[in-house]
Amino acid sequence: MFLSLMVKFVSMLLSLVMVVTTPVGLIEGKKVQPIARAKEDCGVSFAVISDSHLRGNFKLIFQGMLELGLRDMAEAKDRLDAVVFNGDITDGGEPDQWDVFSDALSKYDIADNTFVVIGNHDTWGPDEKDDSVRTTFEWNNDVISDRDITQLYYSEVVKGYYFIVLGSEGHSVDAWLSDTQLEWFASAMAKASGSGLPIFVFMHQPINGTHGLPYNWELNKNHSQEIGGIGEQSDQVVDILKKYDNVFYISGHIHGGFKNKGYLIGPKYASVEYMENNNGNQITLINLPSYMYFDLIHGGHMANGCGWVVEAYDDQVLLRARNFATRTWISEYDVSVDLDK
Repeated sequence: MFLSLMVKFVSMLLSLVMVVTTPVGLIEGKKVQPIARAKEDCGVSFAVISDSHLRGNFKLIFQGMLELGLRDMAEAKDRLDAVVFNGDITDGGEPDQWDVFSDALSKYDIADNTFVVIGNHDTWGPDEKDDSVRTTFEWNNDVISDRDITQLYYSEVVKGYYFIVLGSEGHSVDAWLSDTQLEWFASAMAKASGSGLPIFVFMHQPINGTHGLPYNWELNKNHSQEIGGIGEQSDQVVDILKKYDNVFYISGHIHGGFKNKGYLIGPKYASVEYMENNNGNQITLINLPSYMYFDLIHGGHMANGCGWVVEAYDDQVLLRARNFATRTWISEYDVSVDLDK
């Protein structure tokens, strides 16, 4: 336990140093490459980042790092259809931390659609036991995405593709989904399947037992399988996902770097994994690195500013690793997923 805490402490210190030095240190010597679609016949293209952990203190540093990425998105050669902020947008759900987010977003026209997903850190704050967290989250969705929502879960169609957002209704590190949300999710998935197109599902917490969990959460082999994932209701979420083809479940929370399957250094973590559905086809599980921090525990490609650009085509979905802060592709971690017909 002591070693784990020391590693986390050192990781955070290094992350803070990287927040300050990344823009100069990583751009130097690299060719800046604009966000541009890999093919002309792209059906939908979106960027997704997670775990920006914005703070009111050190605002210039944290907001500055976020704005580097937002500028990259806004200046994309091919305009993004959407940008998704996949939870832990703030470090503690405080109003001044949300202000950092809204201030940064107000400066850039990043996409035609923006999606805000709640993370466990976003559910915290000075008044966890009342409705202030929910109200703040809903207010930010309205201001930032021009989306009037009445709960922490919602869906929308972007160019024919369904974006389904799930959100924890509790205040714990793991998630809690009400029966009402689970019933809504089942209905939303059934509706989305009628499109015949890939379905994109976003939640901050990953599915239990995926991406190296539970071991890589705190390097404890004796942890329950629920640790680091959705929690008690993970199986219920999976049961719904397994009914459909071409499902892409996108999470954050773990703070691992980009890491390919078969990369054997450190815990058995991979950024992209697969799960078999009821039809014998695959569900694609995508885990995001932390945009603001990196974690020495999990290994892989670690740098501030990282996330995915996702592009859907008739026959495949491309997952393209990008450092939005340095405006460069990290192509060795790209993944192509063939669609089931």
